[in-house]
Amino acid sequence: MSILKIATYSLNSRWFTAVAATMMIASVFQLYGCAEISSYFFIVGLVALLSVTIFTALRVVLFYNDTVNEILNPEKTLYFFAIVGAVDLAGICFSRVFHLYTTANIFWYVAISFWLGISLSSFSILFLHRKSEDRKIEDILHGGWFFATVGTQFTAFLGVTIAEHAMSHVVFIQLFSFALWSIGASLYMVFMALIILRLVFYRIDNNTVLTPYWMNAGAAAVTALTGIALYQHIQMMGGPFVDFLPFLKGISLFFWSFGLWWLPFLVILAIRKQVYGDEGFMFTVGYWEITFALGLYTNSTIQLFDLFKGQYLDIASMCFYIVCIILWCFSSIFTIVHLVKSSIWVPVNDLTINHVVPHSFKLRGRLFRVKAVVNEWLDQTIQGILKKKYCIVTSNNITCLISYNMATKKWYFDQVQE
Repeated sequence: MSILKIATYSLNSRWFTAVAATMMIASVFQLYGCAEISSYFFIVGLVALLSVTIFTALRVVLFYNDTVNEILNPEKTLYFFAIVGAVDLAGICFSRVFHLYTTANIFWYVAISFWLGISLSSFSILFLHRKSEDRKIEDILHGGWFFATVGTQFTAFLGVTIAEHAMSHVVFIQLFSFALWSIGASLYMVFMALIILRLVFYRIDNNTVLTPYWMNAGAAAVTALTGIALYQHIQMMGGPFVDFLPFLKGISLFFWSFGLWWLPFLVILAIRKQVYGDEGFMFTVGYWEITFALGLYTNSTIQLFDLFKGQYLDIASMCFYIVCIILWCFSSIFTIVHLVKSSIWVPVNDLTINHVVPHSFKLRGRLFRVKAVVNEWLDQTIQGILKKKYCIVTSNNITCLISYNMATKKWYFDQVQE
């Protein structure tokens, strides 16, 4: 199978976080008055958005069953809200960086359509889809659920941005944006209660994926950011929501503070995983989730400084800004290095691979199709060579062990298990 299909199969909706993180950096540069740099970052973000969208569309066409399984998986379905966030951020940047207000309107309508479709499908699946007997809260619930809050809040934020230049229906846009902001804030509080329950009462293994939990802070930051945007717009334009101004100001500070409270714990969890985890220093899309979360915090802190005029907030926003830029550069370089060194570009020996985790392979002229991946782990040999090992079941019910040598970048057929 072609490299295009391999790369498409390897894609998932979390890659939209890289797009959103880049757009957020563009927005932060624009707030600091670096319009030219902001436009370059926005163009990079648009290219990334177009690329990921094309690959996602190809994945839906070429691997329809895998896409459906991802949608029906309660662990992954809320990640699709990252698409909504990326579309909304593109519209915000079109409006504030390039002043293309009509284009921003179009992106808002697209974002609302995605938000409605993903909301109805995702939560219907969570509420109504058949629950398996071995479904456990510690395996399903994670910080990635907060992407539902992020997608909802950014749709409200883009609505406020649209209202700044709207010639009509301003009150309706305010009402719709306020309603979305309220839904996003409510989802955050519900999910946060569940997340604390999961962290307190259920075990966190050394190899548990922790990067989605950075959205604990990121979702709080975007809730504060949207609340501040609503406050500033209502204060300037007036209207029936003027009585809500003290509430918006206070609740925005509440969410910003609660998100800030999470940051040191997230750093501790990251250090613990790096020290005690078995995976070592490997690439993951999660680095973009961390960058995105800190970008959201940088943006919300800048806006909070404008609202409260506190010098300490200016210093805090500058610190977040520097860390965010460093993380974006690190994530970009790490991503490029990973793609260059990825196994999809290298030839294979005995095992002819169709996907990064093989969907089918040929051995001695006979074709075997993978029905299920039973287990996967990292194995270090006596010589210190790391191998990614998989226990798989073929379509004719043969259980096999295959491995990928991370040094030679080749796949090997190890043995057939009895």
